Amino acid sequence: MANRGDTMGLVRNGISDSMPIVVGYIPACITFGLVGKSLSLDNLEIFLLSAVVYAGASQFIGAKLIAAGAAAPIVLLLTIVINLRYLFISMSFSDKVDHSSSKRARGVLGFFLTEEVYAVSMMSKTNNKSKKHLFAYLLGLELPPYAITLLSTWVGIMLSDYIPGSILPAFNTSIYVLLIALIIPQLIGSRRNKVIVITAACASFVLQPFLGDATVLAAMIIGAWSGGKVSETKDGVDLT
Repeated sequence: MANRGDTMGLVRNGISDSMPIVVGYIPACITFGLVGKSLSLDNLEIFLLSAVVYAGASQFIGAKLIAAGAAAPIVLLLTIVINLRYLFISMSFSDKVDHSSSKRARGVLGFFLTEEVYAVSMMSKTNNKSKKHLFAYLLGLELPPYAITLLSTWVGIMLSDYIPGSILPAFNTSIYVLLIALIIPQLIGSRRNKVIVITAACASFVLQPFLGDATVLAAMIIGAWSGGKVSETKDGVDLT
């Protein structure tokens, strides 16, 4: 078992690796606070959507549904459907988590899991020499993005009287830039990852007019299937 010094070192490594996520979340979450106020939601409603849902697009959709007076079961159902992508993300993430921690601890990690945290955890080698991530490292990786989400949402709420709605789209593009920056390193030297990304992107483009919000889930399934059909290589060496 790791001693206290090792544990704190892992937490610090996680915090350090989370900084790109934190930077990307700030403008996106400020935007969410501004959008919530523009929809005439209460401050507490906006804040709780960030604190409890904590799932990017689902928060914006939830805010719009609540503002439109949608029934709670409808809001809940649509949130679940939109977030089905986390089923696949969490299955892959679980395989990379050291299972020496308790189920409760792993449940905590599951709540704080986002696409950006997942991407960083897949590419990070700073927590230990094994392929499994320890709880302390992942806690350090997950908590700063969550904390900045809450803080930035509140800042957005407070700034709603001073920032015009016309600039909101510019704020919101930061999260897409962050995701692209996290994905690109995963493509270098990996034939399988390239196939997955290209196939999923093409599927998303083709299916969007027909499936709407369900396109993300369909593209993930198609991308995962295509990746399973391709042998992995790294630096020209076949790893399968």
